Amino acid sequence: MPHQKFQSDNIKPRYSKGRISAFGINSIYPRIPWVAAWWSAAFPGFGHMFIGKYLHGFLLIVWELVVNNQANLNMGIALSMLGRFEEAKAQLNEDWILLYMAVYVYSIWDSYRCAVEIGKSHLLAEVEDAPIAPSDVSFFDVVILDKKKPWVGLVWSFLCPGLGQLYGGSTIVGSFILGWWIYVTYKAAAIRIWLYSFLGDFQSAMQIIDWQWFLFLPSMYAFAIYQAYASVNESNTLYDIEQTRYLRMRDVNLAMQNKVDNEIVQIIATFEHSPFVEIAIHDMEKLGIPPQNIIALPLENLDSQAHILDTIHRVDGRSILDGAMMSAAIFMVLGTIYGFIWHWGPVIWGLIGLVGGFFIGLIIELALSKTKMKIASKRKSEVIIQVTCNHSLQDQLLKVFKTRMANGFLVMPNRPPTNI
Repeated sequence: MPHQKFQSDNIKPRYSKGRISAFGINSIYPRIPWVAAWWSAAFPGFGHMFIGKYLHGFLLIVWELVVNNQANLNMGIALSMLGRFEEAKAQLNEDWILLYMAVYVYSIWDSYRCAVEIGKSHLLAEVEDAPIAPSDVSFFDVVILDKKKPWVGLVWSFLCPGLGQLYGGSTIVGSFILGWWIYVTYKAAAIRIWLYSFLGDFQSAMQIIDWQWFLFLPSMYAFAIYQAYASVNESNTLYDIEQTRYLRMRDVNLAMQNKVDNEIVQIIATFEHSPFVEIAIHDMEKLGIPPQNIIALPLENLDSQAHILDTIHRVDGRSILDGAMMSAAIFMVLGTIYGFIWHWGPVIWGLIGLVGGFFIGLIIELALSKTKMKIASKRKSEVIIQVTCNHSLQDQLLKVFKTRMANGFLVMPNRPPTNI
C-alpha cells in the first residue's frame, strides 16, 4: 500500500503501477529475486511469470517443453536419481543437452535481474503515484478491477490449472496455462493414470505412463496453484492502491466546511477497501449531502507482523507461502520420481509429496523467521468516512452505511466549541 500522497495532476508519471485490459491484469509488484530465480530453476519461464513478465515466460516454457523432450532430460534426471546412471546416459541426447544449458542458466539469471529492476520501478511508481484505470471495456471483454478471494483462485487451479488465473482476470495467462496443461496431460496419458491410481490399479497405471512427459506435471501443477493465489493477491493490492489514490484526490479537490450548528450531526464510519466505499459516497450525495461534507480517506496500516496466510484484507510483499510452495514443488517431483518404484505409484506419492512438502516448507519458514507470526491477518478497517449533514438525514445515512457493508459507525456528540 503506498504511503506517498498524490502530488500533482500536471506532471505525467513515467512509471506505471499496473494496467488492466481484455488480455488480463498486471502490476508492478515487488517480488523477492531469489524466489523468482528458484521458480526459473524448477521450470524455465516460471520465474518470469512469477514477476509478471508473461511474454518471456511463455517463450521459455515452450522452449523448455521442446528442448527438454528432444534431449530426454526428464528421463535422464529420473533415472539418475534412481541410481540407474548408465541408463540415464543412454537416454540423453548430447546435442540437445548442450543447447539446453545456456538458456536454462539465462532464465535463472534474467528472472533474478528482472525482479530486482521491478522492485526499483515499484518504488518509483509509488513516489509518482501514477493513476490506474479501474475498468476496461472493449469489444472482446469487460474487465473490472475488484476484490477477489485468493483461496478461491487457489482451489480452482488445484482442480484444473488455468482456471484460477481466469478467475483472477488474467485471460491470456489462464488460457495459456490451461492449454499447456491439457497438452502435457494428454501426452503423458495422465488422466487415465490418475484414474487407475485412485482405483488402486497401480500396475495398469505403470504400464501406460510416459515418464518424459509425466515428469513435467509436478512443477507445472504446483506453480499453477501458487501463481493463481499470488496473482489474485496482487490484483487486490492494485485495487487498494487505485481506490486510495481516488479518495486522496477527492479530498484534495473538495473544499472543507467547518460549521457549528445545532441541527448538524457528524457521523464517522469505517469500511474495507471495496466498491461499496464509492457506492456509499454516491448514495450520500443523492441524499443531498454536499460532497465537501463527505470526507473519505484511507487509513495507514500499522500492523507489521508477518502472516502465514495473505488475505484479501491485507497483502504482504513477503509471503510465508513462498517457501512452502517451493518445498511442495520439490517434494512433489521427488514423490513422482520415486513413485515409479514404490507401490502406490507416481500419482499418489506425488500428491503426498505436494502436501508433505508444503508443510515441511512452512515449518522451515516459521523456524527461520525472525518476526512473530500470526496464522492470518485480522479483519481491519481500511477507509474512514466522516459525514457532516443535517440531523434529519441521520436515519437515512445510517441505512446507507448498513446496506453498503460498513464495518461500524459512530454518531459524534454535538458539543459547543471550547476556547483553548
